[in-house]
Amino acid sequence: MLNPFENIKIPPKTEDLIKIVLDRIPKIGGKNVKEREIKRILFYKEQLQKYKDFVLQFPRIDQLHPFYRENIEIIADIDKVKMCLGAINRGVQLSFNIIERYRRLIKSSDEKEANRLMRQCFGRVSSILRSRKDCIDWLIDITSQLKKLKAIDPNLPTIIIAGPPNVGKSTLVSKISSAKPEVASYPFTTKEIHVGHIDTGIFKIQVIDTPGILDRPMSERNSIELKAINAIKNLNGIILFLFDVSNSSIYSAKEQLDLYKEVKSIKSVVIPVLNKIDDKNEELYKQIKENILEKVFEISAEKSIGLDTLLNYVINLLQNGQILDKRDIYLNSG
Repeated sequence: MLNPFENIKIPPKTEDLIKIVLDRIPKIGGKNVKEREIKRILFYKEQLQKYKDFVLQFPRIDQLHPFYRENIEIIADIDKVKMCLGAINRGVQLSFNIIERYRRLIKSSDEKEANRLMRQCFGRVSSILRSRKDCIDWLIDITSQLKKLKAIDPNLPTIIIAGPPNVGKSTLVSKISSAKPEVASYPFTTKEIHVGHIDTGIFKIQVIDTPGILDRPMSERNSIELKAINAIKNLNGIILFLFDVSNSSIYSAKEQLDLYKEVKSIKSVVIPVLNKIDDKNEELYKQIKENILEKVFEISAEKSIGLDTLLNYVINLLQNGQILDKRDIYLNSG
């Protein structure tokens, strides 16, 4: 499944489009004055079609998968998006009507009036565009961001890697899948969703590297964290929640456990994974492990310790889910 915004053609912004027309008009000729001026206003109409196509290519928001719909909500007001789509569409249609009216006027007028009528048409259409400039330019910026989203198929068996920033999520994703996200030693290295795949030979698994989440109220989370929450909440699959139990961990046991409990309240299938086990802080390790009732996996993503055991367990869960449910819903309940 493609990112539903991927194939939208981004038109020029308002003033850029008007400038394209202004620069082109003097170069447009015709067999006579009337034909020349008609061709000039029809060129404007051709350029306006880019806005018409932009609106038509924009997916119906109410029909989007919740994951993609929430991606809009993270960066924009959905009601404003709908309002701007409508405003652009009405503006283009009004402009088309004006151009058609002036085309008929030029055709039926005295040749001496043709250039004046063309300039009058140009001015009226440009005024309509400029009255909608804020909407047009804003929606172009929003759509440009949405086009950059990774293509995620909500129907594929999915492993979602979650946890605080800088606990080894990207390293784990790069070790078990085809994805090669940036890995660095500072928080919020991952600012976007990254997608990799595992081919088991029987079925394909989607592996998603999510940005880190901090233990704080939802209202205080930034747009990077909200992208992770969106993936956890709206994509069917298994969550691997990574704890950092190393000597270099910047998070307390309480902070990590509180975040783990929050993720569990959002999604029913959450597997706790203690990472950086090769450099474990015994006290931190003990505090975290004794507060988890579920089956715990211990790994070092960097050193590839325990990865085969973890991956085989998860693949078996996904495969059993696939066999039990032919509608491509995997392990939607514990």
